[in-house]
Amino acid sequence: MTIICWRNGFMASDSCWATYGTQTVSAVKIQRLSSGALLGSAGDNDARAMVKLLDGVKSPRGLPSRRELADTKTDYEGLIAFPKGGVWMIVTGRHDETGYPLGPDGAEESESDYGVWPATTMGGFAAAGCGADYALAAMKAHASVSAYAAVKVACELNVHCRLPVHVVPLHPKRRKKR
Repeated sequence: MTIICWRNGFMASDSCWATYGTQTVSAVKIQRLSSGALLGSAGDNDARAMVKLLDGVKSPRGLPSRRELADTKTDYEGLIAFPKGGVWMIVTGRHDETGYPLGPDGAEESESDYGVWPATTMGGFAAAGCGADYALAAMKAHASVSAYAAVKVACELNVHCRLPVHVVPLHPKRRKKR
């Protein structure tokens, strides 16, 4: 129950942490890793295993393998933005003992939605979470729409995304644009 957006050096998120569709906590979903990278997290409210796995990663070359992702046993979708190295999507979910993804009914799912890949193929912006389609549409339709504004759009249109919006610059000296 999340929206994470990236555009022009800023990562933005909503505040809704939910349990079974009901908001239980309002929280910031973006954190700065020890490498200086930003990590925006959607999925399991408890993503400590994923954060621990990614905290030491300094560049895209160090991003985890499918096996390492599976070993976190975390249902996760997020964006990681490196100070020098672009923005990457990270997705993992329920899996079998060999690391292959499982659907809600226990059947094997497509591997294409499970792993790590470059996230800014749409012209320098990206989004993750249940509100991603709304945010991506807003950023695609209007070149001037910021990550902040795209999250606001997702919060207006997706019942699982909630205000307030949090914005974190990749480079701490930059001020957020609204």
